[in-house]
Amino acid sequence: MLILLVKGVTSLLLTLAIGLLLWQRPRVEQWLTTTKAPWLTLFFVFLRLLPFLGVYVILGFEPQSDVQCFYPIVSSATRLEVPYIGAYNAYSPFFGYLLALPLALYDNIRVIVLTLLLLETATVWFTQRTYLPQLTQGERLFRCLIYYLLPVSFVFAVFSGQEDILVWGAALAGVWLWQTRQNAFLGGLALGIGLLLTKATFVLLMIPLFLLTRRKVSFVAGAAVVGLPVLVWLYLTTGMLFLEQPLHEGDYLKAPNWRSVLNPVLTGMTLNGNLGKWITLTLLLIVIGLATLWVRKRDELVGYLPMLYITIFAAMSVLQQNSITVYAFAFMLPLVFCLTDWRNKTEVAILLIFNLLAANHPSIWWRMKQPYYTFDSLSNPLYLAEYVMEWVIIAGFAWCVWLAVRQLRRGPIATLPV
Repeated sequence: MLILLVKGVTSLLLTLAIGLLLWQRPRVEQWLTTTKAPWLTLFFVFLRLLPFLGVYVILGFEPQSDVQCFYPIVSSATRLEVPYIGAYNAYSPFFGYLLALPLALYDNIRVIVLTLLLLETATVWFTQRTYLPQLTQGERLFRCLIYYLLPVSFVFAVFSGQEDILVWGAALAGVWLWQTRQNAFLGGLALGIGLLLTKATFVLLMIPLFLLTRRKVSFVAGAAVVGLPVLVWLYLTTGMLFLEQPLHEGDYLKAPNWRSVLNPVLTGMTLNGNLGKWITLTLLLIVIGLATLWVRKRDELVGYLPMLYITIFAAMSVLQQNSITVYAFAFMLPLVFCLTDWRNKTEVAILLIFNLLAANHPSIWWRMKQPYYTFDSLSNPLYLAEYVMEWVIIAGFAWCVWLAVRQLRRGPIATLPV
């Protein structure tokens, strides 16, 4: 129960801090503009490094959540073992190798969390360096500061050691390199590397990018250069484990998603986990297809990337039956920096409420023993409260999709000149 209290109190304090900053936004932005300091470094030190030291070094807490799952994967990579053989792996084949070097230098699970925090900061820098050239320095830094303070990004980065933001970083780097060099082969190559280093869900983003490029053969050839040798090697060394282990994750029923909130109605039906994941994957592919149709300027994919990315991963969070709210961390940075209107009080209020609930729901749900409800069980006030929380979070994910689609139909986000 202590971790629930710590996360809850931390989330409330962070939300209050954001409220104060928004109240004084013009002054804060002016101060960030006129005061010369390495602000992004200071944000990292005070909002990531010091909390990390306080939680894991001074208080001696052990990292929880997914970092416990991929610690064996990274540890296996430090021993140069074959992916999927040395450890059960629901991630891409070289995800463990991405994080292996720091762990090889000092074998402690906390090192993985610190490495992910550094990679997150690099992604923040690259994002603010790429988008919205019309903003002043103070406005850009203000958005970065809000991102660092949001409960979803703070709790999942510091307390949980989540890796999902790596997907956004790899996608942005790949598309940026592709578009700046005007080379579809290079784009396929870069995005193929991103897929091999992060998660299998990265392939969902490659579908619209493939459909949108006019040079499909070059794009596929670039991806094949890195993908095919790895595919052959994995098949020869692991058989079908490289597919079975990531796909097996889709069989688990988690929350909140469409399956968890509709369980009172679906109880007794034969819609099991294995069948449900293929139905929802089909629906997600339809969403991806529709989002692709709304892209009007194929030569501005960097500007369209935040909307495509948020649409796909927010929709996935609703449709995938093994989704949990940590997936909000995957798209929180582009949502905050590129799509949120900080002058719109309604948008800001929805964002903060969504963050408060999403940051704390996984710990609550796991400690309630992962309930799936029937109508009878909802007579318990505690279960009813958690069930209502699930519906509100689902609505929050749907709101993120709506924001992305609205901007997608308006046009690309402005990007800084190369």
